[in-house]
Amino acid sequence: MLTKCKVCGSESKFFAEAILLGKHQVNYFQCSHCGFVQTEEPYWLVEAYSDAIAKTDVGLVFRNQHLSQKASQIIFHLFAHDAKFLDYGGGYGLFVRQMRDYGFDFYWFDKFCHNLFAQDFEIDKDENINYELVTAFEVFEHFVNPIQEIENILQFSRNILFSTEILPENNPKPDEWWYYATHEGQHISLYTFASLSEIADKYNLNFYSNGRSLHLLTEKKLPPDIFHNICNSQPQNLNKESLLASDYSKAVSKLINPQYHNSVELTKTTTDLATKNLNILIDGVFFQLYKTGIARVWKSLLEEWASNGFAKHIILLDRVGTAPKIPGIRYINIPSYDYHEMDADREMLQQVCDQEGADLFISSYYTTPVTTSSVFMAYDMIPEVMGWDMKNLMWQAKHQAIKQALAYVAISENTAHDLAKFFPHISQDSVSVAYCGVKNPLLPASSSKVSSFKIKYGITKPYFLLVGTGNGYKNGILFFQAFSQLVSNFGFDIVCTGIGTALASEFRAYTSGSIVHTLQLSDEELAIAYSGAIALVYPSKYEGFGMPVLEAMACGCPVITCPNSSIPEVAEKAAIYINDNDVNGLINALCEVQKPGVRQSLITAGLAQAKKFSWSKMADIVSHTLINTTLQPLNLRGINLIIFPDWSESEDLVCLELAQVIKTLAIHPDSSKTTLLIDATNISTEDAELLLSSVTMNLLMEEDVDISDGLAISLLENLANIQWQVLIPQIHGRIILEYENKEALVKAKAENISAYELTSFSQIQEEEFFFT
Repeated sequence: MLTKCKVCGSESKFFAEAILLGKHQVNYFQCSHCGFVQTEEPYWLVEAYSDAIAKTDVGLVFRNQHLSQKASQIIFHLFAHDAKFLDYGGGYGLFVRQMRDYGFDFYWFDKFCHNLFAQDFEIDKDENINYELVTAFEVFEHFVNPIQEIENILQFSRNILFSTEILPENNPKPDEWWYYATHEGQHISLYTFASLSEIADKYNLNFYSNGRSLHLLTEKKLPPDIFHNICNSQPQNLNKESLLASDYSKAVSKLINPQYHNSVELTKTTTDLATKNLNILIDGVFFQLYKTGIARVWKSLLEEWASNGFAKHIILLDRVGTAPKIPGIRYINIPSYDYHEMDADREMLQQVCDQEGADLFISSYYTTPVTTSSVFMAYDMIPEVMGWDMKNLMWQAKHQAIKQALAYVAISENTAHDLAKFFPHISQDSVSVAYCGVKNPLLPASSSKVSSFKIKYGITKPYFLLVGTGNGYKNGILFFQAFSQLVSNFGFDIVCTGIGTALASEFRAYTSGSIVHTLQLSDEELAIAYSGAIALVYPSKYEGFGMPVLEAMACGCPVITCPNSSIPEVAEKAAIYINDNDVNGLINALCEVQKPGVRQSLITAGLAQAKKFSWSKMADIVSHTLINTTLQPLNLRGINLIIFPDWSESEDLVCLELAQVIKTLAIHPDSSKTTLLIDATNISTEDAELLLSSVTMNLLMEEDVDISDGLAISLLENLANIQWQVLIPQIHGRIILEYENKEALVKAKAENISAYELTSFSQIQEEEFFFT
């Protein structure tokens, strides 16, 4: 007996027979090409599905709990976890309910089963929604026509996370393997790895598996082991806010007013506002322009944010697909950058910011939108310090970005100093300094790897290493001048990387009799090159940071460099310093570094120094600066106080209490140093501003209290949780109100802020109350 395979179309031969549901004798067929096992046409399914969920499925609750934990980890780390998701074949809706409780916006679909736990979250077939991912657990084995069903799923998403047991390698027959479930009669399609790979190839998808029962078909190209590792790792605590409260509000609204859809929508809008997500757009333009150190900085930051959860607040603008694809990062593809079209690019960026509701913008390299607030990242001030032509379009874009920015991050104290020097409106104290980091594979390499590296590139002698040390301010000429005068230079090779494939002619004149290897190295090979070198020689006249110095120290490579700009911040006492024009000094250093005691001392100090720098520290500082910048409109001062009015009370009561607070603070001696923050989570901005305007006007007219020159007042409207986390440590006290919004206070996690009665301000001396 022969039939066609329902997966690949090849011949399927008779494989076995079994009794299903205790009475139906059924034939099984196996594909000769992909190994897929299928039954004869399943005429018994109406009987088998008299109960959509088999009575023997006692593991249903445990399985849903287990799968929801695994799915949460996979989605959080590999997909845009704030998007919409669909559970296909969702059963009673238990999985959807659990995923929503975990904070994932899941919806339900099932042809056969009644939805008990996820009511009101069924898909609307009339809406053309593209879901980020579809889950299909314990579903594939039920498919009568797998290809047709999979094509149905692909209409919703090209990412499918599903479970089904893989046919074991010993090719068991129905009476030899439990998963045939012959007593239930519902498992009519059994898969092999080969058959699932056939499906992936048919639809141009990638196939990943945990090796047993959990699988992923996806359009994403993932690192080889990441899916397997996530599936088999212990669950991590994910920084997701549950949808339970908003779902409950929606359900209550529907019960109270079922005939009015508007009430449901209003509740949803209010809840969404209260749980707003901060949106920060990052232009990944540098990945389009260059592949140098700044690209490493941003790739490392994005990886850290994907790992620590901050990624949910960012969207990376990917210039024509040039950005590295990092699981957990959301991407928007935008056109390539052209310095000759800067105005058009600014308009385009503003349009994207508007579409995405961006709260803030930061560029990897000097691009800006028109009006959205931005942060400037300063890598160096080389053009300004070296007196380069500022008419160059790149530097014009840089200066435009500096002038437009609300806040600044520099990768060293020296860069922060130079930024403030050339732009006097910027205070150096206001610039956040976030040092770069170093991580695997830039670690000490084994001697065997060093030997293999030297053999591969024909390096036969001990060698000095130069990384990115070209001409100009990089001052590579100093090394070659010193090396040519080194008495024993015939005993050394020179390895250069990061300067192209050919040695500059002005350097070549100093290398007679020596071999210079100009290499293009991967990060792995660069770590080996550092590890095997006598020393990194880095005689730069100016650096924004000095990444090769840090990398060398991290790899156990002694460093010879110059005490210029940011370099002493990076190396401190873990390097040999020479002046950038001192040939004799460098000759002496090249000899000194060969002494075993000096060399070991430098290696030990360098490894210890390198441990002070990490990408996680940099990522935390940059993210904190970004969040803090979104709070700038609050006009925070030396003394920041907060109140939580209950706006649902009568207008007279609210205005009376506001007037008492504002008057007390306005006449306080420290009013000019004080900002009053007023929570406005359950009132519209317009209404709150009208009430405040009325209160302050009455104070001026009736009590001659003018707040215009002293006390600052800011409304807190719709802050994201992460903004509250950064804001609360900057608040010095909460003034207790008689009519207080307790719910807003708890939601903001402001209960631990020191609380004071309003009378405290007149009874307690200012030095006892204000800790400034």
